[in-house]
Amino acid sequence: MPAAVRQIETVVKDRALIERRHEQICDVALHLFARKGYHQTSVREIAEGANLSVGALYNYVKTKEDILLLVYHRIFDLFQKRMSEAMANSGDPTSQLRAAIEATLKLYDEYQDLILVLYQESHTLRREALQQLFQVDRRYVSMLQAIIERGNRENHFVAGDANLTAIAVLFLCAVWPLKRWNLKKYDLATVTDGVVGLVLNGIGGGHGLPDNRATN
Repeated sequence: MPAAVRQIETVVKDRALIERRHEQICDVALHLFARKGYHQTSVREIAEGANLSVGALYNYVKTKEDILLLVYHRIFDLFQKRMSEAMANSGDPTSQLRAAIEATLKLYDEYQDLILVLYQESHTLRREALQQLFQVDRRYVSMLQAIIERGNRENHFVAGDANLTAIAVLFLCAVWPLKRWNLKKYDLATVTDGVVGLVLNGIGGGHGLPDNRATN
């Protein structure tokens, strides 16, 4: 996670070693934060899980907030990777947007406990770290925006403001981890079909959902 490495102050200066240790620390923190929450997880627990002393851990991060930042970057990197894969394996803009929504919801489902913690704890990040996360989030939005803009150009969509539409699509996807207490009677497939249908019927103009939706 090179972007995170550059932003976190470390005692050690070996970049390859820093990246390896950050991966170790992040692996452990990711699971502990999801299971116990951010505030209930101690730095000592993270250090022990990473097979480091607390002192050694602080050679690679300065604060517990830095560990939270590492976890944020891991999740955002996963989102971007899954999105890129989904786009690469799809053809027309409608198929790409469907694949992007499906990939996003699957990742939200896979990491729903952790994502809920990340949403709840983002306010604890210092301003510089928060701005860094906003930049990463904007990159993810821009990937969706590119699909929507292409769809507009090729007359698949009539989305108007593509940036606003992309943000709205991601907001709809975030309903799954953030409102799951109100979605207990629905499974992921049902929610995915609902979000895809709402989006594609909303911006598809006369196209709406493709005829092959029942086979997906």
